[in-house]
Amino acid sequence: MASPTEVPEMDADSLTTAPREDDAGGTGGGAVTVPRLSSLEMLRWAWRQLTSMRVALILLFLLSLAAIPGSLLPQRSANTDPSLVVDWIAKHKTLGPLLDHLQFFTVYKSAWFSAIYLLLFVSLIGCILPRTAQHLKVLRKPPPAAPRNLARMPAHFRWNDTSGTSVEDKLGAAEAELKKKRFRVVRGTDADGGGWVSGEKGYLREAGNLVFHLSLVGILAGFAVKGYFGYQGKVVITEGDGFTNISMNYDDHTFGGGVDPDKLPPFGLTLDKFTATYEPNHDAPDYGQARSFTADVTYNSSPTAPKKKATLKENSPLSVDGVNIYLSSHGYSPIITVRDKTGKVIVDHQPVEFFDSGAMGLGSGIYKVKNGYIDKYGSPQQLGLSGIFIPDYPGEMVPGMGAVSLFPTASNPALVLSAYSGELGPNPGVYTMDVTNAQRVKLPNAQDPTNPSVILTLDKGKNTVQLPDGTGSIEFDGVRQWAQFDLNHDPSKMLVFVSAIGIIVGLLGSLGIRRRRVFVRVRPAEEKSGQGQNAVRVEVAGLARAEDARLRDEVRGVGRSLRPPKAGVRK
Repeated sequence: MASPTEVPEMDADSLTTAPREDDAGGTGGGAVTVPRLSSLEMLRWAWRQLTSMRVALILLFLLSLAAIPGSLLPQRSANTDPSLVVDWIAKHKTLGPLLDHLQFFTVYKSAWFSAIYLLLFVSLIGCILPRTAQHLKVLRKPPPAAPRNLARMPAHFRWNDTSGTSVEDKLGAAEAELKKKRFRVVRGTDADGGGWVSGEKGYLREAGNLVFHLSLVGILAGFAVKGYFGYQGKVVITEGDGFTNISMNYDDHTFGGGVDPDKLPPFGLTLDKFTATYEPNHDAPDYGQARSFTADVTYNSSPTAPKKKATLKENSPLSVDGVNIYLSSHGYSPIITVRDKTGKVIVDHQPVEFFDSGAMGLGSGIYKVKNGYIDKYGSPQQLGLSGIFIPDYPGEMVPGMGAVSLFPTASNPALVLSAYSGELGPNPGVYTMDVTNAQRVKLPNAQDPTNPSVILTLDKGKNTVQLPDGTGSIEFDGVRQWAQFDLNHDPSKMLVFVSAIGIIVGLLGSLGIRRRRVFVRVRPAEEKSGQGQNAVRVEVAGLARAEDARLRDEVRGVGRSLRPPKAGVRK
């Protein structure tokens, strides 16, 4: 055996890291065999990676990035005009179809957004459950015993107490003081006749962390519940008309996968009156701007339920059977009557919704009448009416400006009307009309031969236009207002609300509460101190789980309550 001062001889081969030929399984080629993971071990490794906080933060960041296209690009949903998507794709003929193929116009229903969403959901659950179990174990355990050497603690004070107080009395006072400061306390004795008191508090810090993460899961779950069990819709109602909550009555709607369209709440809604007020001061910069909207409605929760009155205003919805009804916009519905060549009424006082197309309440709209026009060959044709509604007609068309309204209210309404005949597309009614296979009807009293449109007002003799060859007539009988209502059923509202409160409470708890341990050790003073046999040695120390600027003050406060007024204190 070599002596301690001797160094064993080493050859050159002993300093190399290359594998030796006589190593187990070695062939001298230097290959290192890496053990392969089994399928179960690979799944465990993937689960540990997915449920790590690092991956959860990455997924949360990815979810934030994935939501950006939903804010920048128009979306196909009930809350937006679907024509915006069509227009965007038409303007960007190369990029538009590609983004459409990648589901960028249905971001929140896309496969890639759903994948990130579900992975984040699983990751958070996987993070929370083990931490919750661990925290419950910590809550059941008493605080740890005081260490033998308290001087190593970041906050430490000690002194000799010569007031004659016994060790037991001093420990009892320390226990009472820590309990007063809401510490969980345990007490023990040492073999040398001394004892210790250990206190810990701040368990709610970890509880706040768990509440925060659970609330975040609740928010994600709420969005999922809303997307699957919720629905949204739009409906336009003219004054005097009503709406029954049936899926086919919606003008536009989005139903979640868990919604049965045949089992919607059977409530009804009637628009009694719509009132809009505008800024009337001509000198004001916002002249003609809307000031308030009010819709007086009658509703009932079911066909057999009693009817009730309500008033809807901006941001003041009506809630019926779990469905919130919002007043979102308004416009005008000119009332028209169409007669055939014999004077028989084909369309009787039909209000037609005209939608905004300009300032001061200008609106445009169309209406199709099945077999409403007989051509010169005696064949019945579809009659299509297209027009612009002017709420406050100045008396004549302004050259170079087209239709102009002086004010948004219908004080002097006029209807600029054009007519088409032929194949105008299916579904007689409003909103769409295909004039590709149709021809323009030359109205006999059109003011401009190059633009065969006619202006109808409510003045006697000026509210009717005759169709050519005596085939019928169109009358402008009046005007009513319409209002658009947005219906929203969101079963996740309470879950999201509670989760939002939980996020705030959890953040306040995790940021405002500090996990601290305070230890007090009391033992008889050493005889060589010369302070008598009744002197005791008191040590107070503290430890925080994280950086805590107020730990020293906490420990000092405990020590101040234990030492006599004139006791010297040494750190």
